[in-house]
Amino acid sequence: MSHISLAISPDNTVNQAMLEKTLTSFGDGNIKLKSGDIEDYTRVLAGAHEVFQKIIDLPDYVPEVEKRCARKDTHRPTPAENESNAWAWKVSIKDDAAEGCLKGMTISLKDNIALADVPCSVGTSYIESWVPKTDATVATRVLQAGAEITGKAVCENLSYFGASISSGNGRMDNVYAKGYSAGGSSSGSAVLVARGECDMSIGGDQGGSIRLPAAHNGIVGMKPTHGLVPYTGICLLERTIDTTGPMTKDVLSNALLLKVIAGSDSIDDRQLDGCQSHGQVPNYPFQAKRSINGLRVGIVSESLDTDLTDKRYASFVAEAARKFTDLGAQVVEEVSVPGTVLASDLWMVIARLSAYQNLTGRACGHRGLYLNDFTKKFLPITQEKLDKMWPSAIVTLTNGAYAWDNLDPTLMGKTMSLSRKVRDEIDAVLSRYDILVTPTMVKLPSRIDSVPDSPTPLQKMAYAAGVGLNTCPYSLTGHPAISIPVGFLSPVDDPNVLLPVGMQIIGKFYDEGTLYCAAYAWESSYDWKKRIYTEAGTGGTGQV
Repeated sequence: MSHISLAISPDNTVNQAMLEKTLTSFGDGNIKLKSGDIEDYTRVLAGAHEVFQKIIDLPDYVPEVEKRCARKDTHRPTPAENESNAWAWKVSIKDDAAEGCLKGMTISLKDNIALADVPCSVGTSYIESWVPKTDATVATRVLQAGAEITGKAVCENLSYFGASISSGNGRMDNVYAKGYSAGGSSSGSAVLVARGECDMSIGGDQGGSIRLPAAHNGIVGMKPTHGLVPYTGICLLERTIDTTGPMTKDVLSNALLLKVIAGSDSIDDRQLDGCQSHGQVPNYPFQAKRSINGLRVGIVSESLDTDLTDKRYASFVAEAARKFTDLGAQVVEEVSVPGTVLASDLWMVIARLSAYQNLTGRACGHRGLYLNDFTKKFLPITQEKLDKMWPSAIVTLTNGAYAWDNLDPTLMGKTMSLSRKVRDEIDAVLSRYDILVTPTMVKLPSRIDSVPDSPTPLQKMAYAAGVGLNTCPYSLTGHPAISIPVGFLSPVDDPNVLLPVGMQIIGKFYDEGTLYCAAYAWESSYDWKKRIYTEAGTGGTGQV
């Protein structure tokens, strides 16, 4: 089917030269239309212009927010309210009539999640004037469950960095050691939860941005199966890896929050076969308390030996995983998943090429809520905006533009095909094991208190080098993965500092219940704060 319009207004400026210019955008530079056809194609283009402009001139459609959830006392936090520099905005939003499982709980939202009438800066210093007109689905659901949203949590610049130095709000320190990274990009969410400034937070994860800051700060972070939690009303980066999920102090709280926010909303179309509707989501807290007798656990060998791996971190997590045997697991053994090594490169291609299209207003090909007002705030990219942009965002834009303009046009398609190959390989391994385990990170958080006064782009990006090597494979494939704290480890050059160590547990699609079951069994059996790495290779005990 093809639809054309030939209704052309007198002031229409489309001409033959414009038509010929369009050929250069998809041709080899030498293609031409037949001379006898040019007039017809120019008329069709002029008619299309009329339709395009008609849609541009129409008012946007933005779903209405329930008015009973008033936004009270919206403001930038004062220094006294924000000692950790983790709050982007403070507000009080609750549904006093709601009686649900989150009644009395306080929740923060990553500052890329839309809340109507509350500013959203997405970790930048140049999008402060964007005030969304709608609520994200996750916000609506926690309010319906009785929670109070108490503010927006700082995130890293455009959600594009894994160390807590890129936000327009400035540096944020690790909860356990001043001068060390709190991770990213959901850095503020992790810090606020770890400090007890809110009971729960909802973060975002494209390559590890929930799990990494959770591991940095000793909390629990879940990246659900891709699409299980609707991404409606959250700033788009790349729709095949965009994920949102719960960040909490313990496993049962995490399971409870996921139960509230999970399930299709009939708006976001990321859901795959097997995704439940909102009313059919499993009782994750109940599932978490099941026995793990007979559990089969595979420790991914490639995750223990990357080029950047701190062998102490890896061995400490492997030892923690072997404790599942004492808790009733039938098998705990290393298993090879070779595709996870290539996964980070595949992830990079997708994160550059597709995110470039999305950031430059070319998002298309799916149904859902488009945050058009954000796109208008972000574009055009002026010199002032570029100067305030973190190098990782600039790299995404320049790399993406270069690839689309200069490289094989099948690059994106081949990358998606190879990503499917990695997913199939992981699925095959998970047919023999119930869960897989990796260290969440390859090394401890970076030290961030010695950033040069005028660092180069590469110096800035070095603070997050390799941080997502063990997390991005499962963002690429969409498998659910949770990070839980399993002990403390000291930096090699600073034995007086103790930083949390995270263990990542990966499972089958839509099998979050088994992840919670394994995580809760470990958490309820061992006090992670008393488990401290010793050079002998075993977890010593001692109170922190």
